[in-house]
Amino acid sequence: MENWGLSEWLHWQEGLNPKEIDLNLKRVGEVASRLDIRPPVNRTFLIAGTNGKGTTLALIEDILIYKGLKVGSYTSPHLINYNERICINKLPIVDSKLIDAFKFIESIRNEVPLTYFEFGTLAAFKILNDLNCQAWLVEVGLGGRLDATNIINPSISIITNVDYDHQEWLGETLEEIAREKAGIIATDTPSIFADSQVPKSIKQIAFEKKSHLHLLDRDFSWSSNCESSEWRGKDAVINSIMTPSDWAEGENSDLAAALMAIEILDSFLLPTTKELNHILKEFSVSGRFEIIEKKQTWILDVAHNPHAAVNLKKRLESLHPYKKITAIFSMMQDKDVIGIVEVLDDLVDHWIVCEMNSPRSHTAQTLQKKLTDFGIRNVTVESGLDEAFSNIKNHSKKNDRILVTGSFEIVGPAKIWLDS
Repeated sequence: MENWGLSEWLHWQEGLNPKEIDLNLKRVGEVASRLDIRPPVNRTFLIAGTNGKGTTLALIEDILIYKGLKVGSYTSPHLINYNERICINKLPIVDSKLIDAFKFIESIRNEVPLTYFEFGTLAAFKILNDLNCQAWLVEVGLGGRLDATNIINPSISIITNVDYDHQEWLGETLEEIAREKAGIIATDTPSIFADSQVPKSIKQIAFEKKSHLHLLDRDFSWSSNCESSEWRGKDAVINSIMTPSDWAEGENSDLAAALMAIEILDSFLLPTTKELNHILKEFSVSGRFEIIEKKQTWILDVAHNPHAAVNLKKRLESLHPYKKITAIFSMMQDKDVIGIVEVLDDLVDHWIVCEMNSPRSHTAQTLQKKLTDFGIRNVTVESGLDEAFSNIKNHSKKNDRILVTGSFEIVGPAKIWLDS
């Protein structure tokens, strides 16, 4: 163990707890009590939501870095390398610092059977703490109330939206799911909900915890015309905002929430119109409508639930002129395959299905049957991801669009393949 590399540590962590997911704060809280974790006062952002967490976090991150802060972020899952999960001013942490943190967590664990995510979360918080980050941006892993990230005391809690995903863990109704996500709202601490449809349980829990809940379209707003957009917060206004041309409502709400969170905690860190437009001109999030120009145009998006697919469809529709779209598609067994396919099918000319390198992945044959039973005829089965990428590259015409979507576990390998 003393001489283990990163891959050995990660493999060992996978077997430490027999359950891959075991939502419970008792274990992680017990070990955390032995850590001297002190998140920065007034600059610790905890972000939950069905979709948009990563984009909201990345927007806050870019703004705070632009303003000169040392920003530590913790996100999950990763696309290619585990190190992506912990970044300092957007730079992934190096192996040696991760390994040192893992060794320390193991030294204080006292045989507590932490899950893979719990072990990594504790290591991440130790790293952000030891490096004296001036702001912490933390993305909730699953749900909120019982997620390992919820052991910290945030300065502000942000919930981007609530929709159907992970029902086996979070509940079957939107109110049940919302109640789990609202578990990140802290007592006497401000909170934000960034969707116009507000579940009752969000309001109820904020009231019970005496949290000042800031709602989109009530306490802050976003408006657009054909030329630019305007954000209105509590006291501040930023107008003449030039968002990327392929953004849809989801990204606008994410930015509105990001700006509101910054205004609530420290309005002096709000960007001017010029600063914000400079940030947005260069803004991108890996795997979120990521466009890579090769012979064909590749569009990589980790959308893995119908709510995300609706936003993806709107972004695809913003691309002009129309070009043929081939989708390379795979999903995990617990996901709503037809819910996504139904949203995207009128834009996709040809579906290619394949199995991902995960025991939780649907087989290509299962995906093919689901799509053909739904009534889609133009479906091709590929034996693996690399075969799918290679064959579509060789058989597509110049400037065709290739959409890779359905999971982090298909987008990550696509990025590796395209870079090779």
